[in-house]
Amino acid sequence: MTAKANHHDQRLQKTQARLNDALDRLRKGCPDHPLHQRGYTLSVATLAREAGVARNTIYTSHRHTLDDLQMMVGDPVKPTASRRDRLVELQELIETMKQEERRLVSENALLLQRALASEADADRHRRHNAKLIAERNIAPHAVPANRTVSPDEEPKN
Repeated sequence: MTAKANHHDQRLQKTQARLNDALDRLRKGCPDHPLHQRGYTLSVATLAREAGVARNTIYTSHRHTLDDLQMMVGDPVKPTASRRDRLVELQELIETMKQEERRLVSENALLLQRALASEADADRHRRHNAKLIAERNIAPHAVPANRTVSPDEEPKN
């Protein structure tokens, strides 16, 4: 029976830790839950959602957390940034991204120009190589220098 009681106590402690962490995040105005990102009112439902526990758990096993929540209700929630600050921050980010886009477009154009020039050089070198190979194949073959010409043969000029 002590093992079950021990397990129950551990579960209560973990739940209390989650509730305390959630309460701190809500107090600081930095909730993790997506529904609370745009704003929230301090309530048992908000705390339960932020902590990931059932409301009934708070009412039955963690009544002292309700007292902490009631004390917080009088304190106004101070968001980390106002909407205007967030808007200014996002506008600065947009401007930075536009500058980066312009830089990347310029770099892309330069790389395209270099690629086209390289392709033209490679094509020119292929044509020159083909011309040299054709000239080599047409050229007369070398004649050994110690060959003597018989009187019947006419010298070739």
